[in-house]
Formats: sequence, C-alpha cells, structure tokens
Amino acid sequence: MKVVLTLVVGVLSGAAGTVLHQRWWGLALALATGVVVLAWLPPGTGRVAFALGWWVPVLRGALERPAGGFLIGADATGWSFLAGSAVLLLASLATVASRRRRAGDPGVGDPAT
Repeated sequence: MKVVLTLVVGVLSGAAGTVLHQRWWGLALALATGVVVLAWLPPGTGRVAFALGWWVPVLRGALERPAGGFLIGADATGWSFLAGSAVLLLASLATVASRRRRAGDPGVGDPAT
C-alpha cells in the first residue's frame, strides 16, 4: 500500500511540475519538492515508485500532443525540468542498493573496517 501511495504522490507532483515549470517559481518549487520527498523517503522501492510516478507525467508532457505542441518546451526551463527529473530518477535508483546491505556487513565508518 505504501508503494502505491508514493507512486500516486509522484504522479501528482510530476503533473504539477509539468504544468507549472514555465514559471521560475514553479520550476524551483517542483524540483525542490521532488528532492525533499526523495530525501524523506527511505531507500528502496518507495523512492523508486515516487520517481517513476514523477516520470509518467513528465514524459507525457515531453511528447507531442494530438493537437500539436508540447507541455514541456525545448527551452531552458524545459530542459532544466527534464534534467532535474532525470536526476531524481537516477538518485532513486542509486540508493536502492543501500537498502540491500546485510545486517552483518561492516559499512563505511564502522570500527570493523
């Protein structure tokens, strides 16, 4: 249930960011929200679900609409939003491995290392 909830939150956040990214405050608010939520979620499937949910409306906004045009344009704000969204997805994927560490393995900073 938690994964589904984070997926829905990701979709809603990504959709809001897609719609508001053309304004400077919308771009900053969307990317800051994504980073804060990603940092707040524990490493693992919840982070990945949020990031994948975020990408669904972002990718849809980058594709051409049936009437023509794009929600995410090929300008500085559009590319910034796409790059920031890619960083969110890569960060969520990069932190999945930190959850898989076994309890008996020494980590960085442990006295056994």
